[in-house]
Amino acid sequence: MSQNLPQGEMLTCARCSYEWMPRKDGLPKRCPKCRSIKWNDPSLKVTCQRCGHSWNSHNGTPKRCPSCGTHQWNVPPRVFTCKRCNYTWNAKGSKVPRKCPSCSSKDWAVGRDEDTRRASKHDSEIDEATEGVVVREYRRGSSCVDISIAHGIPYSLVYDIVRRHIANINIKV
Repeated sequence: MSQNLPQGEMLTCARCSYEWMPRKDGLPKRCPKCRSIKWNDPSLKVTCQRCGHSWNSHNGTPKRCPSCGTHQWNVPPRVFTCKRCNYTWNAKGSKVPRKCPSCSSKDWAVGRDEDTRRASKHDSEIDEATEGVVVREYRRGSSCVDISIAHGIPYSLVYDIVRRHIANINIKV
């Protein structure tokens, strides 16, 4: 694990953010401050998708963003645009808005082109075979939560698949 470093390069610990100049040519085994062996682990660097803030996390999956405080730091915000007044806003949480906050119109759509591309990419993460499994499991009596847990599929995708394929209004959550 001893790679040669360019002379004079500063190293930064991914756990405690300590910066130091190494005394030897190779990469050290531990951080000199916190003694962590994961000082160079890139998976400990996380970025909030809501506000763009980047920070070092001790476990790689923090509960909230230290900058904006959101619990949904790893979920991109949903953007909506009013078809009547072209007002654009980010939805808070996972709820779908009932009306435009600007003109109170109920005629709105998911926002800009980049958000539409993001949504279609998000939907394409589930292939047709997995989608068939979700529908089959639901028809056998499993709830959306049970299917999500059993197959490791995000709940929102399971719920969307069931809504698309099942005509029943009362979906078993």
